[in-house]
Amino acid sequence: MPTETTAPPHADRAPALYPSRDTAVPDGEEPAATCPHCECPFRSEHARDLHVGERHDPAPGERERYEAALEAERDDLWLFHAKAVVALGVTYAATVILYMVVLGSFF
Repeated sequence: MPTETTAPPHADRAPALYPSRDTAVPDGEEPAATCPHCECPFRSEHARDLHVGERHDPAPGERERYEAALEAERDDLWLFHAKAVVALGVTYAATVILYMVVLGSFF
């Protein structure tokens, strides 16, 4: 006789490979926000808004907050890439100048 199995809680979610620092609320700290769908605690409202938009079917107001949080993520990522390109350019230029100084001192 087959037995009926029940799905584990949050079976609709993809497994997390690494725990997120935004969802890991330390002991003694109150969560800044909680998911209205699954009661998952978050350290910031920004992380909650991203979670709701990616994991649940958001209401229109939640959809607007998700899109704003997603836009902020894109802006932060663009700024990180810009800083990385500048740092690589400065490193390259400093290496070329140092190389020219070292070679120039031998002749």
